[in-house]
Amino acid sequence: MTRAENLARFSQIGRVLARHGFGFVFDVRRSRRQRGAEEVLAPSFGVRLRRALDDLGPTFVKFGQMLSTRSDLLPERVLQELRKLQDEVAPMPLETVRRVIEYELGAPVEKLFAHFDPQPLGSASIGQVHRAVLPGGEAVAVKVQRPEAAPRVEADLELMNRLAALINRRFGDRLFIDVERLVLEFEDVIRRELDYETEALNAERFAANFAGTPVVIPGVYRELSTRRVLTLEYVEGRKFYSINPLLLEPEERRRIATMGAEAIFQMAFEHGFFHGDPHPANLILTPEGNLALLDFGMVGYMSRGEMEALSNLFIAVIQRDAPAVVRGLERLGLTYDVEVRSELVQEVREFLFKYSGLSVGEVTLGDALGEIIGVARRYRVRVPPVYPLLTKALITAEGLARSIDPSLNVYEVARPFADRLLWDRLRPEALAEQLQERSLEYARYLEDYPEQIRQFLKELEDGELEVRFNHEGLDDLIGEVDILANRLVFAVVTGALLIGSAVIGGFATGGPQVPYLGVPVVSFVGFTLASVLAAILMVVIFRGGRL
Repeated sequence: MTRAENLARFSQIGRVLARHGFGFVFDVRRSRRQRGAEEVLAPSFGVRLRRALDDLGPTFVKFGQMLSTRSDLLPERVLQELRKLQDEVAPMPLETVRRVIEYELGAPVEKLFAHFDPQPLGSASIGQVHRAVLPGGEAVAVKVQRPEAAPRVEADLELMNRLAALINRRFGDRLFIDVERLVLEFEDVIRRELDYETEALNAERFAANFAGTPVVIPGVYRELSTRRVLTLEYVEGRKFYSINPLLLEPEERRRIATMGAEAIFQMAFEHGFFHGDPHPANLILTPEGNLALLDFGMVGYMSRGEMEALSNLFIAVIQRDAPAVVRGLERLGLTYDVEVRSELVQEVREFLFKYSGLSVGEVTLGDALGEIIGVARRYRVRVPPVYPLLTKALITAEGLARSIDPSLNVYEVARPFADRLLWDRLRPEALAEQLQERSLEYARYLEDYPEQIRQFLKELEDGELEVRFNHEGLDDLIGEVDILANRLVFAVVTGALLIGSAVIGGFATGGPQVPYLGVPVVSFVGFTLASVLAAILMVVIFRGGRL
């Protein structure tokens, strides 16, 4: 986009935000910005935010959908509104689809496919999917990216980064949320979704992880896939949202529900690589009774250590061990102010005590995770972005499993995976591997320490050592001084005009006069301007509540 187009788009964003009650972001008056920031707590905030993102277009809708997973940052009523955002747009014309396929694959559609269904199976803001048949008779699903998707996303990302910087600069000391960091996280997610080669790699990794299990992952046709076209094996079956549990035998309900829950827990506790959006439209029950996963654009990654920490946390919650729960959260990378640790442990203990009279089967995973996240938000615990995504995946999986079999105990389904991971860590081979890793890590530290000490002493000797001093509340003080200085300058200019006009009026002996008043025109204009400026200054002071 050109500079003029960017300016026009930013202006449009400003108008949309103002229309939905967020105009205070751009207001030059500090008092108005302060009052506006307090409106974030208003009951209507979630509705207004959803409508604003919806009006701003597909990129912002995607951003809102990502925000809907951040239960560590936003209250549940806001998340519920953001979950209503739908990434649905009018389908691409068939000619556009054909043009993209032929440009990317370098051959006419008729040569690549024996049949290509003109009606899309689904259409979204980034691309749409068509069913096709290869010359060899294999049914495939062809995902085609919209030509305007990448340029539009890039342009919107640039403006979103500028807007985030503005919000952080003006409200960073009042908001718990680092908006710039959120936009950077979204930028990483959306760029991966725009790259269909990454999605193909994700599908192949899932296929390798689930080889030999009832979980089916569609195969990738590499010769018919690029960054903007993805061709996958077409999977026959019923979407999970179309399954009527009442028409199934109890044993079949339990089998299907358990199979779906086990797939998610296996990803979390064994693979460390999980599907970030396992909603019913992305799960298929095949005619053979197996589970098929679709749409691999949004995924999450966990290290071995993070999987072990998650298992420890899971066991600690079941055993209702509050200090162990907090230690588990710390091992997962959650950070918080040290002075609130005792209060945090007490809050977690009260949370566990609340469910102490219930069996684990009577407590939903969604309720438990939701309350833990709520505690984290109250104590401003900083959460790595992968965990809200994992939380969403686990809660979605539980809801899906219980919709098919309400009697399913997801804790009992998950516990064998957590226990197996913890027991595997105690195997002699695993202990030897951990010892080797720790030894190498400490050896690297010992190797780096002499150089770091030498560098420190050199900077100290050269006078280049810098000490950064962060004074809390200094920004507010600077802002108040800035306002005071502006008012002082305003008052001095007003006084100078008033005195100058009086001097001119007292000593002027000629020149044009104001009719009926007998005052020189220059003096009258100066008096009038001084009066207007004085009135403006008084209004600003009174509106600021400080006389």
